[in-house]
Amino acid sequence: MKQNQAKVYYQAGNDFLKKRNYIKAIASYKQAIKLVPDYFKAHCNLGVAYKCAGLFKKAEEVYIKALKIKPNSGVIYNNLGNVYMSTNRLKEAEFFYQKAIKVYPKYKEAYYNLGQVYYFTGETKKALETRVILEKLRSPSKSN
Repeated sequence: MKQNQAKVYYQAGNDFLKKRNYIKAIASYKQAIKLVPDYFKAHCNLGVAYKCAGLFKKAEEVYIKALKIKPNSGVIYNNLGNVYMSTNRLKEAEFFYQKAIKVYPKYKEAYYNLGQVYYFTGETKKALETRVILEKLRSPSKSN
């Protein structure tokens, strides 16, 4: 029963998030988590909603909690990197994008984000190397 109710709140949160109504999305995800405290997807999207609302510290806290539910989540590592990138904490962003890639070596978004960090820190060689890897991942292999 609680699982079903939590799913309804989660879906409502997704709808609000799509409409950029971050306050209502946050409230919905929090209700889902209140009903099912280890609802991983709700934690993920709550972090996204906080980040989109500019509440970066809250997003960081939620993502750290989510890692306790599902350690070594490439998505959470990438999302933490996004929070740090948004707050100009580029070394921390780099660290978490690299962790995301380590967990999921074909994570295109994490490669793109890591390349952005390298670009903004003036590490053009690394940015270019990362871009080459990203393009290889984007292009289907003809040898398969």
